[in-house]
Amino acid sequence: MVRVTFQRLAGSDVLISVLICLIGAAVAWGLASGLPLIGIDDAAITRSYADNIARGLGYVYNAGGEHVEGSTTFLWVSILTGLYALTPTPEIAILCLCFAITVSAVYMMLRFVRLLALRMGVDPSLAVGFAAVLLLINPGYFFWSVWSMMELALWSLMLLAMLYALALRVDDETPAAAGSWLMCVTALLLPLTRPEGIAAAIGLLLLALALSPHRWRGYVAGIGLAVGSFVAVTAFRLIYFGQPFPNTFYAKVSTDRLHDLKDGVKYLASFVLQSPFAELFVALWVGAVVWALWGLRRAQSGQRLVLLGGALMLGGLMVYAVLGGDHFALWRFYQPIAPLLPVFAALGLAWAVTQLLRGGGPKALIRAPVVAAWLAAVAMGWLHYYQARFDVIKEYTLVETGLSFGEFLNTVSPRPSIGVGAAGGIALTYDGYIYDLLGLNWTEMAHANPIKVGMRNHASFDKTVFWAHPPDVVSIFNKPCLAEGADPFWAVDDTAFHGLATDADFRARYQPVTFVQRDRCWPGYATPDWLAQAEGQPGVAAYDWADTVLGGIDGS
Repeated sequence: MVRVTFQRLAGSDVLISVLICLIGAAVAWGLASGLPLIGIDDAAITRSYADNIARGLGYVYNAGGEHVEGSTTFLWVSILTGLYALTPTPEIAILCLCFAITVSAVYMMLRFVRLLALRMGVDPSLAVGFAAVLLLINPGYFFWSVWSMMELALWSLMLLAMLYALALRVDDETPAAAGSWLMCVTALLLPLTRPEGIAAAIGLLLLALALSPHRWRGYVAGIGLAVGSFVAVTAFRLIYFGQPFPNTFYAKVSTDRLHDLKDGVKYLASFVLQSPFAELFVALWVGAVVWALWGLRRAQSGQRLVLLGGALMLGGLMVYAVLGGDHFALWRFYQPIAPLLPVFAALGLAWAVTQLLRGGGPKALIRAPVVAAWLAAVAMGWLHYYQARFDVIKEYTLVETGLSFGEFLNTVSPRPSIGVGAAGGIALTYDGYIYDLLGLNWTEMAHANPIKVGMRNHASFDKTVFWAHPPDVVSIFNKPCLAEGADPFWAVDDTAFHGLATDADFRARYQPVTFVQRDRCWPGYATPDWLAQAEGQPGVAAYDWADTVLGGIDGS
């Protein structure tokens, strides 16, 4: 009877998932004062690869350029390629797909909560309800999963689907075949979703094997599928790109592991201490895992489910701490596992409310403080997101500026080769050759210096490689050019390029330049040779270094 009820309630969990995702996505959009339907700059890079593949140009950043994997997720690029094959403007389709995948991820979390609540003697419907509404504390999850156009929703779905599939298998009261097909599919797809997917798949499968060894055949099959998938994609990378991992790995990850760990611990600490209620949610998970380990010798299903969830929850936190974290707003790396964060808070609330109701107290007096506490928690979470909205919006500004600048450059003759920092939006519109100076889409730059010093995940710029391939124009289109008195002014953050703009060699071989179209102005630097060819082009103006101001420092 319990099993039948559990299966019949799958439909209600779907409806809850849709409702929560609609609310969460609307809140994430509204609190940011509306988000353009174009995704963030890193997503634009992935889209540019998918567009090039769909047009028959190959897995390239530049048409006719090198084969380079500047997107971390092989599977997401493949999916987007299919959309670009259907339409050259798939933005709405991508957002709809991201929403559907996010709904599926939330559904997997709710099913896991329902099963866990059943085995722990907690009212499953109350637990699912609390888990769903507690997820609304974090609009950042819906921003990253629905609106960013990144692979975050897909990664979240793969992880949570594997957890749910394995939970069904380690549970003594479910059939031996329960979750088998889902486990096999996710084992196959996890290594294709992100490189660390192979570690997640094998780690969870081995834990499940240890927790329920009598069902070993399915786990061995899953491990075989994960390994086979990883070997296949690695072989493809070696043959096609000449390296076993995405180029983003070499551009972002430093060989100085101690430095990575130091940055990663800071990243983890900032998440736990600054993300609303993260310290409480993580502490509850740690306590639950300790309780499960203590009672594991009794071999109860509830303890096994807790250990599986704890391995994903706490393991995910530690993996990205070891890898060094990143610089994006709202702790991007931790968002895929965010639906799991409030699980034990939901279970605790469900248990407490059940006990109070059994005590015969007035329901209104019980519900009122619970609803008030939830509203207060949601207000704190939404306020935190609202305060971070400028960091969210600037990711879209990069895309919008890159799109418009690329369209303008297409009207300039001759089209210059350009060096850029923000390499996403401009790649979707500009038809000339683009050098990604931060190395994400440029193999030689990514490999030039294995020890990365500077901005997290954007510290691969190397002057030697730059001077081996000097572009016609170094664009800083993502910074404003303003008029301060008689002097053109560049608001320049030159940290990522190791002081290139004040380098004597650079000043000898480049001139400050502005590109102007109506009320828009994009600053940059150009070689005298290209400027001589572009002489007379409307909207292109060159200046002497002595007549400019860079970031408040006299250009002379």
